[in-house]
Amino acid sequence: MKQFIRPEMFDKFKRFFNREETNQAEEGKDELSIFENPNFITDSDKIIGLLSEIEVSSPLCTIQIDGAPEEYNSSVLGIKPDKNLIILDELTPIEGNAHLQNVKSLKLSTFHKGIHLTFNLTEIEVGYSRGITYYKAALPQRVFYPQRRRSPRIEISSIDIAFSGVSERTGISVNGYLFDLSRGGAGIDLPVNRARIQRGDRIKNCQISFDEYLMNFDLSVRFVKQPSLNSSKVQIGGFFENLSNKSQTKLSYFITSLERVEIRKQKA
Repeated sequence: MKQFIRPEMFDKFKRFFNREETNQAEEGKDELSIFENPNFITDSDKIIGLLSEIEVSSPLCTIQIDGAPEEYNSSVLGIKPDKNLIILDELTPIEGNAHLQNVKSLKLSTFHKGIHLTFNLTEIEVGYSRGITYYKAALPQRVFYPQRRRSPRIEISSIDIAFSGVSERTGISVNGYLFDLSRGGAGIDLPVNRARIQRGDRIKNCQISFDEYLMNFDLSVRFVKQPSLNSSKVQIGGFFENLSNKSQTKLSYFITSLERVEIRKQKA
C-alpha cells in the first residue's frame, strides 16, 4: 500500500533540510574565518611596513623560547626586505642567548601604537658585530596585530622624569629625560651627546626618580639615533641592569598606576 506524505509533513521535512544546509554553510564560514582572521596580517608588503615602523621606534620586545625558564628582552635592529631578513639584538638576561641558539626559534611580542603585536621566528641564525651577538631569520609570514588598543600607550615624556648616569667608556656624565619606560628598560632624550654614547655602551650609576622613590641601575645601550640631521638632540634606549628587587617592584607598581590612569582617561 502506498503511503502519501501530507503537505504539512513535507513542509517540516523541507524546513529541516534547509536548516541543515544553513548550519553546514555556517560551519564552512567558521572554517574559512580561521584563514581570513582580521587579527592577522599576512600580506608581505604590510608586514614589511609594520616591522619597519617597529625598527624605527625601537620598542623593547619580549622574547619567549620553548623550554626556557623565563622571558627575555630584545629589540629589532633591522629589516632587509631584499634579503627577506629580520635582525634582532642579543637577549637579556644573557642566559637567554644559550637557549635561543639551542632551540633556534622564538615568539616575539611588543606594543606598537598601543597595540599588542606578536609573531614567531624559526631557523634563526646567530651573528656577531663588534663583540655583540645578533640574530637573523626570515621575515614572518604572518603577524598577530588586531589593530585595536588592548593596552593604552603611555606618554612618559609628559611626566618629565629626569635621567642621569656616567658613560663607562668615556667617563662623561649623561643627562636627559625619559620618553619611554617599561619594566625592562627605558628610552632617553639627550639634548646633546657629549658622552659620545654608542650602541653596546654601558651607562653606570644611573638614577631616575618617580613616586618619591630614587631608582639606581645601570643601562645597557641598545640603540642610538638622531631624530633630525640639523639637531644636536639624540635618543638612546637600553635595558636595565643591576636592578634591586625593591626597584623592580616599585617600577612595576608605577607602570601599572600609569596604565590605570590612561584607562580612566579613555573611559571618561
